[in-house]
Amino acid sequence: MKLALLPLTLHLMPGGKVPLRIFEPRYIRMVSEASRSGTGFGIGMLDELDELDELDEASHSDLFTLGTRVNITDFYTLEGGLLGITVEAVDRFRILQLEREADGLLRAEVELLDNWQPCTLSPTEQVLSDKLQEVFAEYPELADLYPAPRWRDAAWVTQRWLEVLPLQGRQALKLMAADSCHRALGFLMSILTSPSQPEQRH
Repeated sequence: MKLALLPLTLHLMPGGKVPLRIFEPRYIRMVSEASRSGTGFGIGMLDELDELDELDEASHSDLFTLGTRVNITDFYTLEGGLLGITVEAVDRFRILQLEREADGLLRAEVELLDNWQPCTLSPTEQVLSDKLQEVFAEYPELADLYPAPRWRDAAWVTQRWLEVLPLQGRQALKLMAADSCHRALGFLMSILTSPSQPEQRH
């Protein structure tokens, strides 16, 4: 499968949703193509050390091989006439080959990866769901994106945590690339049940 890529320092897992501002012509073209084709586009995961919103000619090394295919679920106009969209992640993918088009838009040949299978949180792990519900209560704009949260599904809860925690890119990559949620679940249990807890993104 070939996908146009939007490079971002963003961790997004299947089922995850995020609003985006689209203003460069290359990405407006990408959104137009994605809405017509029905295949969506890819969010390429940039190294957190890269402060840029996009890749330049020398920045291929900052794009991790793991990305996420997204579908557009909503369009709207932002202040200043900018295009706003909300996207929902569908699959993870591995980048096999990259090419750059004349206007700078990156397009990748990708291999789709299997989604994590749903599984029920154990009584001990339920604390992860409880704490995530606290985050949603604190940030209602985040809660609004998920009208039907799956609080007992370990895979869903784990994926939402990976999106809101301020993890370093390479650390997030290892957890996101796993075949199931169990590695990330163990990691989250170790840090979120410790006396000193990390701050969440919002």
